[in-house]
Order: sequence, then structure tokens, then C-alpha cells
Amino acid sequence: MAVSETSQTVAQRKETRLSSHFYHPVTGALIDGTLRDARKIGGLPSPTTVLNILGSPGLKWYFRRQMWEATCTTPRLPGQSDEQYWEACQKWADEHGQAARDKGGDFHSLVQRFHANPLGGSAMLDEPLLPQFTAYVEWYARNVRRSLMVEQTVFGQGYAGRVDHVAEMMDGHIACLDVKTQDTTKKKGAFVYYSEWAIQLGAYAGAIHPVPDCLISVAVSRNEPVRVESKTWPLPPSFYHDIFLGLLKYWRLDNDYWP
Repeated sequence: MAVSETSQTVAQRKETRLSSHFYHPVTGALIDGTLRDARKIGGLPSPTTVLNILGSPGLKWYFRRQMWEATCTTPRLPGQSDEQYWEACQKWADEHGQAARDKGGDFHSLVQRFHANPLGGSAMLDEPLLPQFTAYVEWYARNVRRSLMVEQTVFGQGYAGRVDHVAEMMDGHIACLDVKTQDTTKKKGAFVYYSEWAIQLGAYAGAIHPVPDCLISVAVSRNEPVRVESKTWPLPPSFYHDIFLGLLKYWRLDNDYWP
């Protein structure tokens, strides 16, 4: 029996559209609304909004695993139809997915607070994410000389966004950085670094003057044992920025929107 599209699925698609980010073209304020609202004032799309056209392989893997875990842990009740069971699995996946997103968002906020005030890190020691936070602080102490930009809005060529972190590294290079959390398992022990991470960083770097010397993705494991690793992307920021500008052209064409 084919499972029809439920109202819940329709709502999830709408939520995905609403998750797109647009910025005011003058003030840089985040626009509370959708592309329709952005059109009214010439709002600028964020790099993540543009990169949505790629369909993140990391998210695809994550969603497939979530649904597999849902079917393994959600018992099928007697007399339950295929569609009812599908909705029960969807509910389980949504709840656990939201918990993971909340945890990732909380960790991101912790890191940004630390970047803004490295000497105030001790005020966070009762946080539930202490193992991840401690591991990241240790990585920072080994690799970063000082933070230069934290959560600052930048304007590019037809786009805008909030760059997470620009820092002077111990080797003297200026880097545009982003922190990602990721599950690791015995089978999937290594972190996976996705090319769209570099393109997103390239978009931010291309909107900063002068352009940073390099792009670095920092990966933090969500589960035990906690590990922190980083990848300096091998090509110059201009290379990844050029790829982003090509994707931006396609995004404009696909949405018939030319801010």
C-alpha cells in the first residue's frame, strides 16, 4: 500500500521553506518571513538559503538514519494501518531530530559566547554540553591566537549573512571558521567534511575585506568519546567563493528573483 502525503509532511515542507534566511539590504537585519516577504523589500538571501539547492548529502544520510531508527524503535500496534504507522515513525523521527537540532544550536550558542569573551568560559561550566565545550576550548587554545569577528553580518554580491568566526591562527594566517557537530560511531569513526561547508565559508570570506587567508571547518563529536578535529580547505577562499556565486546565479534563475 502506498503511503499518501500527510498533512504533517506538508507542514514539514512548509517549515523547510520558512527556514530560509533573508537579510534587509540596508540594515542587515534578519527578515522575519519567507521569500515572498523578502521580495517586497529586496531582501538578500543567506549563503545557507542558496546552498539549499544542492540538497546536503549529510542531511540526507541523517534523515535516512533517523527513519531507520524510528522503524526499529517504534512498535507497530495491532490493526495499525500503513499510514498510521508511517505517521508514528515520523513523529518519533521529528522528536529526536528536533532534540539533536536543539543540542547543536545550544552548542553553537556556547561557542559564540566563548568567542566573544574567551576569559568568561568558566561561567559555562555547569552546561550539559560541558565535554564538547571543554574539548573545543582546548582546541581553540592550541590553534587560535585571537578572535577578530564573531557573529557579524556581512554583505556580498547579492547576498548577505552572519559570519560565525574570523580569527588569527597561531601560524599568523587569518581564517574564516565554522563549527559543526556530528555523530560518530564505531563504523563511522571519522568525521565527514562536506564540500558545501567550504562553499558556505567561501561565501562569507568573499564578503569580508580583506579576504581571509584560509577556510577552516571544525568538527565536534556529539557523542562520547568527545573529539574535536579541523580541516583547512586546500584551495584559496576565492575558489570556493566563485563556486558560490555560480550557485547564486542558479538560485536567482530558479526563483526568478534578482536582488
